[in-house]
Amino acid sequence: MRTRYALLSVLLTLVAGAAGLPWAQQALAATPPVRAAASAPVVVDEADALAQMLKGAATGQNTGAAGVPELLRNTARPDNILSRACRQLNDALPIEIDGETRLRRCQSVPGKHILFQLELTKYRGPMLDLASFELSYAAPLQRNICANRDVEILTKLGISMMFRYMTRNERGERRVGDVYINAPICSSALR
Repeated sequence: MRTRYALLSVLLTLVAGAAGLPWAQQALAATPPVRAAASAPVVVDEADALAQMLKGAATGQNTGAAGVPELLRNTARPDNILSRACRQLNDALPIEIDGETRLRRCQSVPGKHILFQLELTKYRGPMLDLASFELSYAAPLQRNICANRDVEILTKLGISMMFRYMTRNERGERRVGDVYINAPICSSALR
């Protein structure tokens, strides 16, 4: 809109000056002066979109890789961005993933590592030892997790993730098992 006013102002000035037409001079006087638009810096927190992407990775819902441009723009400090993204995601937790699983926490660990703590809310079976969990459940979970587009992109950026499954009962909390995710694991899991 300002461009139109500027163009109109220049045209009317030329016409009024060249022809001495009073109506053009009146129109020029009624046109607001053109001012340079003040360019206020736009503050964008690159962790916002990355928090959405981490949420997508943890919950299995693709976000369309919302955080990739922001992460790539600041590759000098990815751990700082990942930490802020986890804090933002934690502000929205807990999130029900499905009828049996709840995302409870996101934690950034230096070296571009993310730890997701998931609670199995309806698990009533016998408690498996960690080795049995990894033998029985890790491979299918890795395939499902790695199939997520957000996870694929995050691992290609060198980010590794650990999905820690926990249960709670009247005696407290117990770790059921961990599922590790990184580029080589996903490459192998998706073959």
